[in-house]
Amino acid sequence: MISIVSSRFFLLVVVLFTGPQSVATPFTPSAPPDIGLATDPAPDAVSGELVSDSHVKIFLPNLPYLAISHAINASLVRPANNEKGWQYDLAVSHHSIDDRIWEFQLREGVNFQDGTPFNADSVLLNMGYFKKQPYTYTKFNKIFERVEKVDDYRVRFFLSEPYGVFLHDAIWLQFYTPSYLEKYGWNGKPTAPNLAEPGPWGLGPYILSEGYIEGDRSTPKVVLRANPGYWGDDKPKVETITIYTGLEINEARNLALFSEGDIDITPVPFADQVETVLSPYARLAVSPSMNNYAMHFNMLNGNPAIRDERIRYVINHAIDQEYLLNLSMLGEGSLSPTMVSPNFYRVADAIDSLDGYFKQYSETRDDSTENLRRQVQDYQRENGLDPQQPLQLSLLAQESFLFLIRDIQYFLEQVNIDLKAEVVASEKQVFGQLFATWENKNRQDWDLLLWGNYDWYKHPWSAFFVYRPFGAWSTIPPNEELDSYADRLVQTNVESETYVPLLADFIRYVYEHNYMVFLPNPNNIYAVNKEVLFNPGRSAFVYLRDLQVTNLHWSVRGEHEYPQPRKQPLRINRQNFQAPSP
Repeated sequence: MISIVSSRFFLLVVVLFTGPQSVATPFTPSAPPDIGLATDPAPDAVSGELVSDSHVKIFLPNLPYLAISHAINASLVRPANNEKGWQYDLAVSHHSIDDRIWEFQLREGVNFQDGTPFNADSVLLNMGYFKKQPYTYTKFNKIFERVEKVDDYRVRFFLSEPYGVFLHDAIWLQFYTPSYLEKYGWNGKPTAPNLAEPGPWGLGPYILSEGYIEGDRSTPKVVLRANPGYWGDDKPKVETITIYTGLEINEARNLALFSEGDIDITPVPFADQVETVLSPYARLAVSPSMNNYAMHFNMLNGNPAIRDERIRYVINHAIDQEYLLNLSMLGEGSLSPTMVSPNFYRVADAIDSLDGYFKQYSETRDDSTENLRRQVQDYQRENGLDPQQPLQLSLLAQESFLFLIRDIQYFLEQVNIDLKAEVVASEKQVFGQLFATWENKNRQDWDLLLWGNYDWYKHPWSAFFVYRPFGAWSTIPPNEELDSYADRLVQTNVESETYVPLLADFIRYVYEHNYMVFLPNPNNIYAVNKEVLFNPGRSAFVYLRDLQVTNLHWSVRGEHEYPQPRKQPLRINRQNFQAPSP
């Protein structure tokens, strides 16, 4: 019989050396280990039906309003864990003409959660409110002209120019009841979902029954109840879902790993994977992702050093991406030469096409620590600063990224940069300062800012949109060439011959100018209650309608103790390490 210490060491080796490797190619196959770990019984112990009194509790620290909005609301198409990234929702078919006119056949027999019928008039009403207060993180608000009713269940959208990503935008054209629109309209915020008040305002399988949750504000928890009148085939299987937004990551992790009934699903730090495998109540679930760490340079009103291209170059080339990926992130992710995951559709092709460029680029530059440090000191001398003292820069970030921040601080310390970190608990605090910066209204000074840009669009625009000047998500000064790249990207269909070359040119341009800090792209890592069936997808979306519980889940088993045999470590649930089906 092996000791606890040796068994823990064995599991550590299993976890660390059977995971995905640091390559740019997406969806690398990886088989889960089976020695010493039990098979998960949950998939064979669920019914596929709604379970009375069932209750699942989730902690979502990053973009929670995006992760759950499609459980509450509905749109013409909704997110899907497939290659194209969407499936029909309120629409049953569509066709387009020159990517400028888009026609949708609507699903019949659909009602809002309050019983109001949904039809073509609902689309016209909602789009009228959208026109007054649109979301602005894409170009759609500028090129959307009108929507026409063809018949009661057919609508036609008219755009002023070709728009190759319209179906991705349509994911966020979510529809609300007339009474909700009269009260709140469209919110006109940098973030899209409009979940301002609990009530039967949406069309989704869950009704927001307690709290509110938007990009810039939310209650510490929100409660969702299964919609008994849901019209779709993917009906809810869990009666109540509670989402927490204000916990600390370590608090949520402890509640998931060491107790029952507090947290059923939570992201966990990379360093806690072994402890998650060994938990009596949780198992580890992993998926490659299209998520990104968005680390901004404040080129608008930050330290003048940030506007010097040499300093941005030094910061990017002092940070060792491979070190961060293989040690800080335990290999759970992928490398990228830009702030966009290679797991996005055809992005890896664009990156691969630049192999020769990157090789030549690195061969012509001296990126030794000594030379990078010398460049910082040259800047200091030129600007009347003491080169014997570190250049002082500040970072604003959420506390869940501390594991990255400490290593980044170490790398920058080697090149004479002292990065002081202001760590806050809430994502909303980070967003508040980011959104205010482009208008010079931020109340807090910052030079670098870090947030989790966890995929919400299934198109690389969900990463590239931070490069577009003139908006709340960007901290880059006006730049006509950069704006031109952004315009062409959203106009170009992902299947066209010009798409990959355009992506490659865009990646090269932002790489040469160091407009963001380039960091590895993380996998999705979750601790999941052993009696909850949850398969993580490749994005930030949490498909709440797919959640199921067994009859041994704490919410339904009553006074009975959790059986001891179920507490043994389970195999890691690795999803999506094969290319997804179309």
